[in-house]
Amino acid sequence: MKQLATLQRRTLRAKVTVLFIASGLLATNAAAQEETEEPFELEPFKVVGSHLSVTEMADRSNITPVSVVMAADFDARGFSTTSEALQSLSVNNGGSVPISNNATGFTPSASSVSLRGLGPEATLVLINGRRVAPFPVGTDGTTAFVDLNSFPLAAIDRIEVLKDGASALYGADAVAGVVNIVTKRDFRGTELTVKYGNTTSADAGDLTVNLVSGMSDEDGSVTVGANYYKRNAIFNRDREYSEVPPFLSSNASPLNFQITREAALQALGLGPGDAIPGLDDGVAVEDREDLFFTSTFDNRDSNDGTLPATDYQYSDGRSSSYNFNETAGSYPEYERKGGFLSWDKKMRGTESLFLYGDLFYQNTYSVNELAPSATGNFGNPGGISLVIPASTDAPILTPDEVAAGSRSAAVGAFNPFNPFNQDFSGGTRARLAEFGNRIYRDTNDALNATLGLRTDSFLGGWNLDASLSYSSIKNTTRNTLVSISRFNRLSNAADPIFDETSDEYIGTTIPYNPFGYYQNEIENNALIAPYAKVDLKDTNESSLYGTQVVISKNDLFRINDNPVGFALGYEYRWETLSQSPDAAASTGDVIGSSTSNITDAEREIGSLYFEMNMPIVLPENDASWAYSFTANLAGRYEDFVTQEDSIFVPKASLRYLPFDDSFAIRASWGEGYRQPSMYELYAQGLTYTLTPVTNPLTSVNEPEQDASIASNPTLKAEESTNQSLGLIWTPSFLATDNSAASFNLDYWSIERNGNVTVDHQDVVNRFFANETLLAGEGVQLDASDQIVLVDGIFRNLGNEDATGFDIGASYFVDTDFGRWDFSVNASYLDSYEIQQFPSAPFFEYVGWTEDVLFDNTTGDPSPGAGDDAFLQWKGVFAATWSKAGTSVNLVGNYTDGYRDFSFDWDPGNPNDPAGFNQVEATILWDITASHNFWEGQETWLGDTKITVGIRNLLDEAPPYVSSWGNNSTGYSGFLYSSEGRFAFISINKKI
Repeated sequence: MKQLATLQRRTLRAKVTVLFIASGLLATNAAAQEETEEPFELEPFKVVGSHLSVTEMADRSNITPVSVVMAADFDARGFSTTSEALQSLSVNNGGSVPISNNATGFTPSASSVSLRGLGPEATLVLINGRRVAPFPVGTDGTTAFVDLNSFPLAAIDRIEVLKDGASALYGADAVAGVVNIVTKRDFRGTELTVKYGNTTSADAGDLTVNLVSGMSDEDGSVTVGANYYKRNAIFNRDREYSEVPPFLSSNASPLNFQITREAALQALGLGPGDAIPGLDDGVAVEDREDLFFTSTFDNRDSNDGTLPATDYQYSDGRSSSYNFNETAGSYPEYERKGGFLSWDKKMRGTESLFLYGDLFYQNTYSVNELAPSATGNFGNPGGISLVIPASTDAPILTPDEVAAGSRSAAVGAFNPFNPFNQDFSGGTRARLAEFGNRIYRDTNDALNATLGLRTDSFLGGWNLDASLSYSSIKNTTRNTLVSISRFNRLSNAADPIFDETSDEYIGTTIPYNPFGYYQNEIENNALIAPYAKVDLKDTNESSLYGTQVVISKNDLFRINDNPVGFALGYEYRWETLSQSPDAAASTGDVIGSSTSNITDAEREIGSLYFEMNMPIVLPENDASWAYSFTANLAGRYEDFVTQEDSIFVPKASLRYLPFDDSFAIRASWGEGYRQPSMYELYAQGLTYTLTPVTNPLTSVNEPEQDASIASNPTLKAEESTNQSLGLIWTPSFLATDNSAASFNLDYWSIERNGNVTVDHQDVVNRFFANETLLAGEGVQLDASDQIVLVDGIFRNLGNEDATGFDIGASYFVDTDFGRWDFSVNASYLDSYEIQQFPSAPFFEYVGWTEDVLFDNTTGDPSPGAGDDAFLQWKGVFAATWSKAGTSVNLVGNYTDGYRDFSFDWDPGNPNDPAGFNQVEATILWDITASHNFWEGQETWLGDTKITVGIRNLLDEAPPYVSSWGNNSTGYSGFLYSSEGRFAFISINKKI
């Protein structure tokens, strides 16, 4: 018996090592892994990827590949948030929602993970095996995802990542895999953790305080905790590499005015046939444009708002530019607080009937700052147009005004500072620096509650787990922005707000002067600017009510005298979404912001699923052809009740050990699906966005093109097929009492069909090619044939094929000088091909920016913003030394490079190698050291663990990215942050 227990303990130690290989991280508490010869019994438990309990922990014992990040790893790496932990994994690739550089997106306070790079919508996130409500505002305003910031790190025991499609087990959205967040239960004692860190630039202090306490016995347990986290903001100007972005905005100060030839000639005192200096030089009269641009950019230093028309420059394009990174933030100010409770209680008079429950609450407050409002085109598609009145109340009309039969400004409006007798609207652009930064304040309240009943003696030996769950997340925003209608009133000297006899009088008779340069302060502008500023309050909320019942039996019947496990489950959920924007936002009366949607939708989904685990051969069977062979079958029927649609998906998995327990082969095949989000299905009205678009006639790239997206209630579920094949080897010649090694290699392949997508560039290309556009699609042009707005709709158009490998290796050795642990965990994205619509070709995206666009006719690439990429390689190396309560950890994080569009990229010769740069690959090194002082001593200092660490030890700057001048920070803002070197100290006290 003693020898058997010793063997079991050694096996468990090796299995724990393999488990950490899968996650790419190492345990830091070597004492917990020291060998003991005391007999023990492993308790059955469930791991994501199966509804059946197992008693083995090793990765080689799982039919499907599962990575696990333990709570100890959070401390060893200095993680403060769940998103930091998950986004560091090698399987997280392009398309995740980051915390940094996301203020211009629809979800600046939320964060997500994107397994395999298939997007957050293709990764199912669970808490204790149950679904949670998605964030009530989608990625890009439309795509559903689960906010990782809703889960306090203090409550988490481990995070399980299933790197395989699992729709047959868990339903919709498990296309690329599943992330299961397992919270602490059966906690004994009290533990207080206080951590403080800051960048070596001393501009982003980070404070974490966590308290967890609990008690447990055979009759039940209770665990309670509280968490607090606060972090200061970082601004682009604080880093040399982001102080000046690759492109300067045409939403500028001094303004870029779109002007007619007639108005310019009149202001300059010229005749109808005269040439305008700087514009018409060398241009024949018949070729001269009637609509162009003017600004005082060249004379900005002397511009006090009173320069005459002769001091303006005239050009075909917008000549004034603005560095928005002078004041824009790159990392938001954050504050999170909350608490959690987990409990279970044996029912009186029973042996194994337990009532259990969970309650989690998390409040997140964030503040993002962006540069002052960028107006975009004054014409403002989808909203109220901006207008600066002419110098008189009888102006020269623009072509658009002639077509409309009226002027842009109100009747009688004028601005005495206007050197031109023309209303400025249409393609005019401004940067309202005098109105201050845009401030985005988000408050998220996330609540998750579960009440359940479980037993292992249901109907004579069945396991039963029945539960009711509720999840909600409420997003409340309070954003300080500028009202369009109030800006128009400030610009109009005839408005009642400047009339001393009016009830609306604001204390001055002088209107806003938009003709100056923001660096030269105009005193009256500063006084009246607050009138146009508004605080907008939007409320968005999603909720999920769920019930599920799972019955299982690990010995339903026998094959070759081996027990066959079986699970049968039923799940029903009701989802709701409510989006209630501020009245100004819903009417489009906000400068630089798109019109917000009003959405009030709900849906119901019912599911029936099964799983069967069949050990055909076990070691005790002594078969000649296998040491062990196990098959697993699963299937799920999902009824989309509200949409009157349904789907069935199967999955089959195999695990084969041909010789002994040192070498295993595993394989799986399954089908999956993603249900379109309620934004994609039911959003009322249009979602407006800014997207890069190239005009195919002029080859002019517009990085901030106005575009709209319409929902489509007829969308079908996206369907997928997932295949994997893996090898796991734990060589016996390296296994001793003091050492062990393991290697794993998994190949995976995912085909995804009928993806919900919208392609604005394709709409533009088909429009200019005179091809038929669909209902809801369109391109609006102004009088000079410049693109004003591109309209697109969601459709089940796209197809994707992705393949890759996961590679892992680890080795540990216990010596007289301490224990040494080494691991490497890497993901290789071999191919990621995307087809925009069924008749289009597939294009390879690996090694490109995520938003690169390929022309479906020529295959030529064109750039996006370059903030993210599909990386071919991503990996983590970890080395740990530990002895007598002391440990030192060194971790290297490898991020591959990718192809970037340089400033020299020529849309007329789009494949010229001279037009591309290779973004450099990086390795960021983290180091931590910890010591447990007075371990085991019953004093007030006893069991005090102090950890110090540095992230990005060498203070590596992010590699440069241009993306043809579309990038806003000079680096890939979704792959990297501007944090730089970050040092921290953590004190953990156990009571």
